[in-house]
Amino acid sequence: MYVRLEAARGYAPPSRPVILIPPFYGKPLEFEGGNLKVELLIFGRFLRFIPHILLGMQLLGQQGLGSLRHYGLNAFKIESASCAFSGKPVLQGNVIFPGNVAAIDAKEVQPYAGNFVKVGFKTPFTGPVFPKTPERLLWSIRRRLINIVNEYGDGSEVPGPKCSGETLSLTTHFHLLERRSTRSEKRLFKGTTGVAEYRFSEIDRAGSWLLNVGFITGCGPDSSFGCGFLQDLTPKGPSTQRS
Repeated sequence: MYVRLEAARGYAPPSRPVILIPPFYGKPLEFEGGNLKVELLIFGRFLRFIPHILLGMQLLGQQGLGSLRHYGLNAFKIESASCAFSGKPVLQGNVIFPGNVAAIDAKEVQPYAGNFVKVGFKTPFTGPVFPKTPERLLWSIRRRLINIVNEYGDGSEVPGPKCSGETLSLTTHFHLLERRSTRSEKRLFKGTTGVAEYRFSEIDRAGSWLLNVGFITGCGPDSSFGCGFLQDLTPKGPSTQRS
């Protein structure tokens, strides 16, 4: 897979074109069989490599993960895969259906409906300032989206939101995690997960749009190792609608 070492714009390393978003449990766990659900986020022209990605993961599964693979342990197989946008199967058994994969332009994402949102930081956020306020959350989403658009999109301007609000509740968990990187000799990095409840007293269409984009792309400067991804935990009902 072709990966640039330098970004098309700016000095920061580029976002990876294919991001594996694993389930995050906060600590090492041992599995004796069972199923794990992982997500793949693919940008731009790299979507056409979906058969190569799935076949590569199948081959990796046959070899196993970690040092224990030498003892015939930690092998896995992909049982099935489906597209989150089309809802159609992409892999069933040994058959891949590339035509069932739907792409979406960030501009097509509908704005978030409501002035209250409960956000789960499901994988570690690694930015220097955790989004403790709704304004900072949208700032972090926009920062990541700019990097993606510059590298894999058309380089168009990402509108800045106009918003204000408050944080109703915030629970965070700090993690010190291992990593492997070709750009750094450091073997540990810091990350934060948690749950936050935000209420916007003011949010324009650009801000509502960014919020829903964030539930796809995540937030913060670093998406490596599947970091900085979000989930919408908001209870759905009349109280969540913007007044």
